[in-house]
Amino acid sequence: MENTPVTQETVWHNLSVEEVFKQLNTSERGLTNAEAEKRLQLYGPNELEEEKKTSKLTLLGRQLKSPLVGVLLAAALISLFVEKYTDMAVILVVIALNAAIGFFQEYKAEAALQALKTMAAPEAEVIRDCPETSGCIEMRVKTREIVPGDVIGLDAGAKVPADARIFEAVNLEIDESMLTGESTPVKKIVGVLQKNLPVADRTNMAFSGTIVASGRGKAVVVATGMRTEIGKIAKLIKETEKAETPIQKQTADLSKKLGLLALSASGLILIISLLRGFEFLDAFLFVLAAAVSAIPEGLPVVITITLAIGVHRMAKRNAIIRKLQAVDTLGSATVICTDKTGTLTTNQMTTQKIFVDNKIVTVTGVGYAPEGHFELDGKPIDTAKDEALSFLLKAAALCNDARLRRHKLDGKYQWEIYGDTTEGALVVAAAKAGFQKDDLEAKYPRVDEVPFDPKNRYMATFHRISEGKLHVYVKGAPETVLEMCSEILEEGKEKKLTPQRMEEILKVSTRMASEA
Repeated sequence: MENTPVTQETVWHNLSVEEVFKQLNTSERGLTNAEAEKRLQLYGPNELEEEKKTSKLTLLGRQLKSPLVGVLLAAALISLFVEKYTDMAVILVVIALNAAIGFFQEYKAEAALQALKTMAAPEAEVIRDCPETSGCIEMRVKTREIVPGDVIGLDAGAKVPADARIFEAVNLEIDESMLTGESTPVKKIVGVLQKNLPVADRTNMAFSGTIVASGRGKAVVVATGMRTEIGKIAKLIKETEKAETPIQKQTADLSKKLGLLALSASGLILIISLLRGFEFLDAFLFVLAAAVSAIPEGLPVVITITLAIGVHRMAKRNAIIRKLQAVDTLGSATVICTDKTGTLTTNQMTTQKIFVDNKIVTVTGVGYAPEGHFELDGKPIDTAKDEALSFLLKAAALCNDARLRRHKLDGKYQWEIYGDTTEGALVVAAAKAGFQKDDLEAKYPRVDEVPFDPKNRYMATFHRISEGKLHVYVKGAPETVLEMCSEILEEGKEKKLTPQRMEEILKVSTRMASEA
C-alpha cells in the first residue's frame, strides 16, 4: 500500500464508505502491521500533545517569582549589609516557609492530575494482518499506535480511540456528551451526510474519547492525535493567551507601592537626618533599617496559607486546583459559562418515581450504585410483597440492553453502566429491589427482540418463561405502549383499559415528566 497523507480538509462524513477506503488506501480487512508501522512514523502517535512535565525545580522556582518575595529578598540583603543578622534570618525563614507551602500544594495537584491521566483507556481493538482467504480476527493494540486507515471495532462500553468513519452499525449508539454536551446517546448510521454539518450532527462518525453506549459496529480511522475533534479543542486551549491572575496583579501593584513608599520615606529621612547634623554613615544605616521595617515580611506567608486553605477545601469537594492563585481567580469570577452534561452533572440518570397500581412509589438513592429503597407516602415498602411493582421492575430489567458493572479504583468500588443511561436507570432501580439483570436473564433467557426504533418509539424482548411459554416485555413512549394494551394490572387483578383510564395515566406521565 502507498501512504497517502490525510488532510484535515477532507469532509469524511460527506464521502461514501468506498470513497473513504479509497482515500485512506485501506479496506474492511484493515492494514498489515508493517503498513501500520509506516503510517505511525508518518502521522505520529495517536495522543494529544502535552506541555512538558513540570519539574520539581521549576515548581520550586515558581514560588519565588512573586514581586513580594523579591522585595523580601532585597530586605534580607539590606539586613545583611547593615549586619542585622537576626532580621535577615527571620526574612529568609519567611521566604522558605512561603515557598515550601506553595510547592507542597502545587506538587500534590500535579501528582493528582498525572494519576487522572493514567485512567485513560490504553488499548483498543483493531483488525490487522487479516488473511485474504479466511475471516478477520480483532487484536488489541495500544491506543497510541492506532493510525489512519486502521479498522476498529465498536462494542458497548468501549471508548472510541480516534475519529473514525462508521461503515457497519447494528443498533449502534454512542455517548458524545464529553464532546457535544448532548446527554442522550446518538444513533449512528452508515450513509452519506450533507457537507456542512456541525460535529453533533455527523451521525456516521465516531469521535475520539466518546463511549459506545449500545450496539456494535466497525469504523475506519480517519484522524488521530491532534487532528481529531478533541485534539482541535486541545489545540485551541493551548493557544489561549495566559493572563495574570487578579491576586498576581494586586501583589505586583502592592510591591511597587511598598517599594516607592520605602524609597520615598528613606530619602526623606536621610535628608532630614543630614540637615540635623547626623553623620552620613549613621544616617544611612538608620535609613536602611527603616526601609526594612516598612516591608511586611509576614504578608506573603499569610497570602499563601490563605490560598492553601482554599485549595484544601476545594479538594474535599473533589476539585483539583493546579496553582494556588487559581483559588483567588475562581473567587473573582462573576459569570461562569459551562457545559452542563458531564460537567455540572455526572450524566447519570436515576429512577426517582414509579407510577404503578394507581399509586406513585418513590425510589431513594442517586447515581448508579444499587443502594436505596422504595417508599409510599414516605414509608418504606417491601417490593417482594408488591406483585405489580415487582413485575414492572423485572420487565424493566429484562427489556433492556444496559449492564450494571462494579470495578475497583484507588481502593474504592465504583458502579458504571455499559449502555444507554436511561436504560441504566431502570437496571439500577431493579437492582435496588434485589432483581439482578444477569440472574433474571439466566432464568428467563431472551430468544428474540425488536430493537428500539425512534419511528416506532418502543422496544420489545421475548423471553422463555418455561417450556413452550414466552413472555413479551415492551418499553417505550407511554402513548405508544398504552395503545398496544387492552388490560391493566391493578389491585392484583387484570382490568379492562378504558380510554378514560388511558387518559388519566397519560396525565400522570406528563406531570411526572414536568417534575424531572
